[in-house]
Amino acid sequence: MRHNYKLTIEYDGTHFLGWQIQPVGRTVQGDLENALKQLHPDQKITLIGSGRTDSGVHARNQVAHIKLDTRLSDNDLKNAVNARLDKDVRIKAASKVSDSFHARYNPLWRQYSYFIRKSYSPLARFTTWWVRYPLIQEQLHVCANQVLGEHDFTSFCKADAEVEHKRCFVEESHWSISADNLTYSIRANRFLQHMVRYLVGTMVEVARGRYSEQDFSDLIHNRENNLSVVRAPAQGLILEEIKYPESGFSVQDTTTDSYEAAADK
Repeated sequence: MRHNYKLTIEYDGTHFLGWQIQPVGRTVQGDLENALKQLHPDQKITLIGSGRTDSGVHARNQVAHIKLDTRLSDNDLKNAVNARLDKDVRIKAASKVSDSFHARYNPLWRQYSYFIRKSYSPLARFTTWWVRYPLIQEQLHVCANQVLGEHDFTSFCKADAEVEHKRCFVEESHWSISADNLTYSIRANRFLQHMVRYLVGTMVEVARGRYSEQDFSDLIHNRENNLSVVRAPAQGLILEEIKYPESGFSVQDTTTDSYEAAADK
């Protein structure tokens, strides 16, 4: 009998061409489906992720679901799949959930972090963006506050994004700053392709003095100007958490996107 399984997945995106299977190249979805096919060669394996992360983007708690007929316990299923994966991707948890659970369409919100370093570290080169120029930190906070609430993020997504609309509700947007690190945290009901990276890259342009706070406001409100958003590098972005409704699922749903983990409804 086929059951619906929720998988919580962590991966280092450095050597992946993103989450979604591509005609050529290694992807997170592809590696996971290949491992599941080795375990269950007689079954159709279709893994549905909460959203797509781009090449080089990481995830601490990506979520996916799959319909599977297996005699393995939840923990044995997790361990058996992990034994067939490379070391840069792991299933953190596997559990049966109701048939109504859908990794992509059920989330209440998604949360990302973007990590910047002020000085170069060889150990952090695949997980942070090294910004070499001075930044006016207060301007980062001003820009982050402007992101809060519901906006049409047309200016901050890929131009040909295939979505019904580009409105997102952002309930958390802030910077945490220490001596050598800057971390941007954002939580929203949905994300568009490249949205977080465009927001971060453009905020940095303001903080380094190339754009004004008014320029950023104009872009947020899609006012006509001659400016373009700037995209931050992929390696600083991590999908942190995805929140699902508590009822109806047999797991703790404090797990964890954009299309970056961008889930378009």
